[in-house]
Amino acid sequence: MSAEVPTSWFVEAPRNLDLVGLDADDTLWETEGGFQDIASRFEALMAPYLLADAVAGAHLDDVERRNLAVFGYGVKGFTLSMIETAIMLSDGAVGGDDIARILDWSREMLGNALEPYPGVTEALALLARTGLRRSIITKGDLFEQETKVAASGLSEWVDGVEILPEKDLAHYNAVLRRWGVDPARFVMIGNSVRSDIVPVLELGGWAIWVPSVNQWIHEVAEPPLDHPRFAVAASLGSAVELIGR
Repeated sequence: MSAEVPTSWFVEAPRNLDLVGLDADDTLWETEGGFQDIASRFEALMAPYLLADAVAGAHLDDVERRNLAVFGYGVKGFTLSMIETAIMLSDGAVGGDDIARILDWSREMLGNALEPYPGVTEALALLARTGLRRSIITKGDLFEQETKVAASGLSEWVDGVEILPEKDLAHYNAVLRRWGVDPARFVMIGNSVRSDIVPVLELGGWAIWVPSVNQWIHEVAEPPLDHPRFAVAASLGSAVELIGR
């Protein structure tokens, strides 16, 4: 679901597009809301170990950021960061029951039913009729992301799925080489300015930002509103209509 944002179109109309990249988490389906729910439960779990004005969530965010290079993105890395934070905040006093509860939350997140956002299937069907090649381009744990894509039922609407450890210039370059696509013929649609927009524009491609209601602070960046190859759409359907123009 998208946040309320004003729509803006490309200053420079894209021509001869070949490949459309589609972010997955929080663009095709909801993810961040689940992480925020578990983070709230974690704060409550840690409350007995903290001073009244301390916030466990801030410590968890710091630990999670530090661990990204080791554990990567996703539920498993988030779970390990919660356990590390719990040990740190409790000075090692956290009990086995609390660790078991954190592990149960992890299983809950991985087992939650996954439903595409309303209108996503229709937008992908419309995109398929353009004749452009289409790929889901997501990042995170390989098993976790493969499971999400399979559960979503959306793989029939794309020509491939790319699961990356990080969305940066090097990994986008590798994707485009695999597809044999020049960056100028590539457009990426996603909710994260940091991961879906900035590196694609730096590469010479096109990018459409579909802001989401829930946004992980690690993915927040200033949108490049004055870039001629940047556009903002209120929904995936609106983004597809923009490409169709």
